Amino acid sequence: MKRVIAAASLTVAGLALVLGFKTREIGPAAATAAAEPAAGTTTAETVTTTPAPITTGTAGTGTSTTTAPPTTTTTGTVEVDGPTVNTRYGPVQVGVVVGDGILRDVVALQLPGGNGESNAINAYAGPLLEEMALEAQSAQIDVVSGATFTSLAYAQSLQAALDQAGM
Repeated sequence: MKRVIAAASLTVAGLALVLGFKTREIGPAAATAAAEPAAGTTTAETVTTTPAPITTGTAGTGTSTTTAPPTTTTTGTVEVDGPTVNTRYGPVQVGVVVGDGILRDVVALQLPGGNGESNAINAYAGPLLEEMALEAQSAQIDVVSGATFTSLAYAQSLQAALDQAGM
């Protein structure tokens, strides 16, 4: 009988703890802060952009970033390749074509791949990101669900390319 009472008491106490558990709500500001690295930390998604062609590397990580100067074509448009942004799933690089201050085209030069899942995700996300960028005429685009790292790196490379193109 003592065991039954002890078991029932522990069950009630455990149930009270579970029902009293409060989860933390994450609002937009907290979600943004959680997505950003803490001050003083370095991530593999850091990008270096300069107007001159430069290849830089981070010792021991095997990552590099390459930027190219704007290329002006005979039609008055500017073609710029953004820097390569390394993510945990692979590199992302975007090229843009700008003419008369309008974003004419966005091309994903590199997207993560190497396995079936990454290929499927980026086959879906790539065209959506391009469409959003052309519609927004900027790098202020939404994150594609299931391709968060690719979306953030895409926007980062796109913004650097637009900066180089003078937009």
